Amino acid sequence: MADTFTSILHNSKSATRRLLAMWGTVPLLLMLDIDWGRGPLVLIGTADRMMWPLLPPGSLLQLDQNKRIVDDGPFNEFDRPIYLIEYRNRFYCCHAKRRGRDAITMISHGESNSPPSTSISLKEAKVRGQVTPIFLPLPIRSTQKAHRRTQKHKAY
Repeated sequence: MADTFTSILHNSKSATRRLLAMWGTVPLLLMLDIDWGRGPLVLIGTADRMMWPLLPPGSLLQLDQNKRIVDDGPFNEFDRPIYLIEYRNRFYCCHAKRRGRDAITMISHGESNSPPSTSISLKEAKVRGQVTPIFLPLPIRSTQKAHRRTQKHKAY
């Protein structure tokens, strides 16, 4: 097992290696205080900027699978719940708002370069639960600008 972990850490394309590099000096001992029985962990991908800067890439979240109903209460930017939504074989961490009985709108953070909102049918989507942050790497604006530049030059 130690050999497998060592080979993962030496592989420059390893997601684990990139994640540990992103976390930098965060002591893994802090992870001992996590209530592991409360729910599974969710990791924001290194290219996912839907909730940037609130949840930068590399953020570690805990999923509360008991909170699957989208709450439409009046919220400010920091109190609004964030949900894990499965849609078309992908997972999205985002704010959400109900649209009648059959649809919801996935809402990205206002400063993100992701589309501001996307309406989807509840027949095609599953709200997996509400997430709460455990660890957030520092959002770096230059990383966001660099990401925007690479997105502009992508060939579609």
